[in-house]
Amino acid sequence: MMRGAFRIIAVAALLLGTIRPAEATTYRWIDDNGVVNLSNNQALFEAHQRRATPDQPEVQPQSPAFGAPSVMSKLKEGAGLGRKDSVTTEVMRLSGLSSQVELLAMMVQGEFERWRRLGFRPVGEVVTVVGQTFSPDTLQNNMHRSLARSLDHERTGILLGWLRTPLSQRIVSLETASSMDERQKELVAFINQLPSTPPAPTRLALIHRLERAGDVTQGSASVMAAAGAALRRTVGPFVSPSGMAQRDIDGQQVNPAIDESSRLRIMMSLLFTYSSLSDAELGRYVAVLESPTGRWFTQISHSAFLASLGPLDQPKRTGAVTAAGRRAK
Repeated sequence: MMRGAFRIIAVAALLLGTIRPAEATTYRWIDDNGVVNLSNNQALFEAHQRRATPDQPEVQPQSPAFGAPSVMSKLKEGAGLGRKDSVTTEVMRLSGLSSQVELLAMMVQGEFERWRRLGFRPVGEVVTVVGQTFSPDTLQNNMHRSLARSLDHERTGILLGWLRTPLSQRIVSLETASSMDERQKELVAFINQLPSTPPAPTRLALIHRLERAGDVTQGSASVMAAAGAALRRTVGPFVSPSGMAQRDIDGQQVNPAIDESSRLRIMMSLLFTYSSLSDAELGRYVAVLESPTGRWFTQISHSAFLASLGPLDQPKRTGAVTAAGRRAK
């Protein structure tokens, strides 16, 4: 829900293996409260610029033709769009979606690098195309547009009321930290201690409710499948059919089966992520996840992740790829 999508991406990264961040431009700006912001999210920076220096449309002296939008209506429409853009940016920042989509970009590009290590040899400019198509900025902008279309005034107000609470922000920090490389040793140690110090039944029940409300297990599988499909769709024009049929790049490993072993790993990762929360705090979070607004935001966040990956325009190539992997003249 509020961070259900983060759990989806973090678990997907866990199942795919360690990934490394891609390079990105860092933007700096000072918001209306005097706070210095540093981010590689171009959408956030551009949103600040639009609020700081809004474009004023030129007022024409003559009256508009019948049926044409007036200058005042254009101003109102622009103000409405700017407000929705600002709200969407705040929702993405407070919920952790901005960080999550960067992890998704790393996951996809990490999978592409894994293909190359396995011997996949794409031709032409495919490395550049993959880097651009799955850059954090590209996915951020795609997600921002998708989420903006789905937010409504009433439920978004309820959502922001929760996201602005100290508990919500603490949960964001826990979920963000759980995906970091330096926490993996702690995760292993935590799992190794579970047989001797098993969680209480109350705790297990809360984690099961959280997993169901956040659609973590199935959400992980669907995001991973979509990421693999988007990557193959992007790479496809640059390789021969025989090249796409190579083991481990034809989708067999991109969408792993969610068996009992995978479910167990997911449950253990959730126990680890929220281990510092009390039962009362975790119970409050679960209640939010299970609420109508929580389920709605889980759904639209998941849809926004899928929308960030596609549909993608197929890159154009200058010639057909032959069976030997060479471009035809």
